[in-house]
Amino acid sequence: MKKFFKRLFTKNIGWKILSIIAAGVFWLIVVNIVDPTVKRTFENIPVKILNETAITSANQVYEIVSGDHVDVTITSKRSLVERLREKDFTATADLAELSSVNAVNIQVKLNKNPNNLQYELNYNNAVLKVKLENRVTEKFKVQVEQEGDLGEGYVLGDVKVKPNIIEVAGGESKMRKIDHVGVVIPLNGETEEFTTKAKPVAYDSSGDMIDAGNLTFSETEVTVSVGVRTTMDVPIEVTTVGMPAEGYHLIQTDRQPESVRVSASDPSKFSDDMVIKLEVDIEGATADVEKEIDISTYLGKGFTIEDGITKVSVRCEIGKSGSRSFFLNGSDIEVRNTPENYSVAFSDSDKRYEVKLSGSDDKLKNVQLKDLGAYIDIGSLGEGVHSVEVSFTTPDGIRITSPVIVEVTISKIESEATETPEETEAPEEE
Repeated sequence: MKKFFKRLFTKNIGWKILSIIAAGVFWLIVVNIVDPTVKRTFENIPVKILNETAITSANQVYEIVSGDHVDVTITSKRSLVERLREKDFTATADLAELSSVNAVNIQVKLNKNPNNLQYELNYNNAVLKVKLENRVTEKFKVQVEQEGDLGEGYVLGDVKVKPNIIEVAGGESKMRKIDHVGVVIPLNGETEEFTTKAKPVAYDSSGDMIDAGNLTFSETEVTVSVGVRTTMDVPIEVTTVGMPAEGYHLIQTDRQPESVRVSASDPSKFSDDMVIKLEVDIEGATADVEKEIDISTYLGKGFTIEDGITKVSVRCEIGKSGSRSFFLNGSDIEVRNTPENYSVAFSDSDKRYEVKLSGSDDKLKNVQLKDLGAYIDIGSLGEGVHSVEVSFTTPDGIRITSPVIVEVTISKIESEATETPEETEAPEEE
C-alpha cells in the first residue's frame, strides 16, 4: 500500500506539475473572461468640505471658485464596477490644508467593496479652489412681498413680522450687493387674517435674489401675521356752494375719480348709502373753478383709501348766462300751509310780477312757466297784510336773478251763528 501511494505521487511527476500549472492558467483565463477588468467614469460627484472652521475662526468666509464637483474613473472587476453608483464615492476637500494660493487637493474614497476586490481610482489630481474674504455683519429690516391674491373684495391689512430685524453675515463683496432682506408670503384666496412661516432671502437693488452661498442669517425663518381687510367702492359726490357772478352760471361739475376703493378691518362699518361728499365754493365765479381736494380724512377712523388715491380733482365749468323773463299773476303762485279757518287773498289780484331768469341759452329756451314752481309759504304768518317773497323750484342750471315780492291778506273766516227756534206752548185744553 505504501508503495502504491509512492508511485502515485512520483510517477510522471513532471506531467502532473505541468497539469497543475495548466489548470491554474486555465482558471485565470476563465475568471477574466467571466469577470473581466473594466473602467467606468462617474461624473459630478459633490465635494464635501472639511474643517470650515479653519476659515471661519479667522473671521473670514470662503466662496468656491471651482472644484465643488469631481469626475472619478474606477478600474476594477466588472462584478464590482457595475454595482456602483455616485453615492458610493465620497469626495472631500480639507480646508485645514489650504495652500497659499487658496487651493486644496480633493480626495476620493470608495465606500462600497464587499468582496475586497482591487481597484484603482483616477480623478486627475482634482483640486478645490476658493476665494477668501473678510466676514462682515449687517442688520436688515425684513420686508414682506406677496405672491398670489386674496379673495375677491379683500386687501392686505397690517402685516407684522417677528422678528422684524435680522442679522446677515457674509463676504464683503456679496454683502455690498444686498439692498434689502425680504420674505415672500403666498396668497390663495384668503378672506380672514392668518399667520405663516417664511424664509428670509437677500435681494439686490434690482429686486433679484442673491445667491445665499457664504451668507448666514441670524434667523432661518420668521413668523408673518397677515391682516385681511374688506373693500368697497365708495362714490364721490360734489355739491357747489354759492352762485357765480351775475351774468354767469354753472354749466356742470366733473370729478375724477368718481369713486374710490375703501377698506376696513370691520365689514360692519360699511353701509349701502356710504358716500364721500365734497363741497366747492363758486360764489362770484366768472371762470371755471378747479380744485384738488384731499379726501384722506373724509371717512373717519377704521377706513383706509386703497390704490394710493388721496386727492380728487374737481372742475366746475362756469359759462356766461343768457336771460329770459316770465310774468306771473296770483293764480300762478301756489299758497302753502294756510292756517286752518283762515283765507288768503292777493291784495292786487290783477297785478303781474316779472320773473327774470339766467342760464345757458339751450336750457332757457325749453323753460315753461309751470317749470318755475312758484310758491309762497305762509305757515308762520298771522292775520293781516304781509309782503312775502316768492320761492321757486327751478330746473337745474336755471337761476332767478331778482326777487319777486307779493302782498297777501290773511283773514280769519267768521262762522255764521244759527238761531235756535223758540218753543211754542201748546194751547190749553178747555
